[in-house]
Amino acid sequence: MSGVVRAALLVACALLAGCAIRPLPEDVAGVPTPVIVKQVRCETRQAAIDLALGWLTDERNLAEKRVDQRGYEIGVEFRNGRPIQQFEPKLFQGHARDVLNTFFGTGVAATFDLEMTEENNLGTEINLLQPFSSSNFTLGIKGKANRLRKNERVFTITDSFSGLLRLPDHYCSGASIGRDYTHLVGPNTIYPITGEIGVKGFIKDFINMTIFENLGGPKDKRDGPPTLVDALEFQTVISGSVAPKIAFSGVRSGLQVSNAALTGEATRTDLHKITMGLAVPGPGLPALAQLRSYQYLPLLSAKPSTAAEASAAEAVNQVLALKLFRPTIVVSP
Repeated sequence: MSGVVRAALLVACALLAGCAIRPLPEDVAGVPTPVIVKQVRCETRQAAIDLALGWLTDERNLAEKRVDQRGYEIGVEFRNGRPIQQFEPKLFQGHARDVLNTFFGTGVAATFDLEMTEENNLGTEINLLQPFSSSNFTLGIKGKANRLRKNERVFTITDSFSGLLRLPDHYCSGASIGRDYTHLVGPNTIYPITGEIGVKGFIKDFINMTIFENLGGPKDKRDGPPTLVDALEFQTVISGSVAPKIAFSGVRSGLQVSNAALTGEATRTDLHKITMGLAVPGPGLPALAQLRSYQYLPLLSAKPSTAAEASAAEAVNQVLALKLFRPTIVVSP
């Protein structure tokens, strides 16, 4: 069912009786919460894969000795179909291994705040007429029935790059198990949270800022692991109204209905917020000073780390507490 048809049905249903007792994202967008989470995780996973393999197989990096010949060949193997679940820093040597070790345990935390509101307002107006020989008596009767339902769903997920890389391929695509689906989707301009949200650029900025701009820790722990937080906010409003009116002709004696009108208005508001944080893990910090003095193009990969995930989550919570729904970067002096 297309988004336009679904939206039209929502308005029609809401005008008649109010569709959802508990409004949910799938009521209009057609995408339930678990699928939204999967799409964000899969987008993050694919971004990590693309950036890591893109860096390893860039011939400029090979020519400038940022990646040795063997590292380049391993990168090509993964790009050509070697299971990405086998990817880890110990496969590489030299500078490439140092870079991968630094970012392999990067933690990811994302807080979702999904707020859905439905308003259904019905009104009626009836005008009565009593004709007399020299004047008319009129009586207007009005009534309203206004209803509002609201649901806010808030939760946080944590990941790491390596943990995402180790997910089976069929988590994001059913091709490996003979099913036709994918959670790697393009942008959705009407309901952005149900589409691609730009994680790749966010990760790339995080790596560049960490290496080249001395990205620091959260505001209260500047010497801690480098962190970066983006806070996204999407709002979509759909509304519709009807106002039929009937007027009766022919004047008769006695009290009678002159005209009657019915008004109906339905509004659905979806306010979706995602606050996403990245943090370099503690084990990756010793090599960071050396990497910051080495000029090279950005790369990234992954490995689970509770400490890194905690640092990312701490950065996210700090932004949420301050209600700073805008990109936040902390740079140490």
